[in-house]
Amino acid sequence: MLLGSFLTILVAHFYYVRASHKLIKEASELKHLNTLMLRGLESMGEVELARDNNGNITGMLVKGVGHLQASPSTINGIGTVTPKDRN
Repeated sequence: MLLGSFLTILVAHFYYVRASHKLIKEASELKHLNTLMLRGLESMGEVELARDNNGNITGMLVKGVGHLQASPSTINGIGTVTPKDRN
């Protein structure tokens, strides 16, 4: 019975380690793809990326211009969204 428990733990550990490595690899690939998409949006001028001292993306500023038309007058405006102070 003790041998069966040991073998079960050994096999479960093997599959756990294998799944863990696959998960790390997939997360790395997804991070790379997200970085590529954000850089593409930045190069098109759609967003402005905030970076830390190492060049890692820490946030983004989305620029947008809106136009609201109402009869009999027209209203134009530019809105900005700024994060609240986290302190």
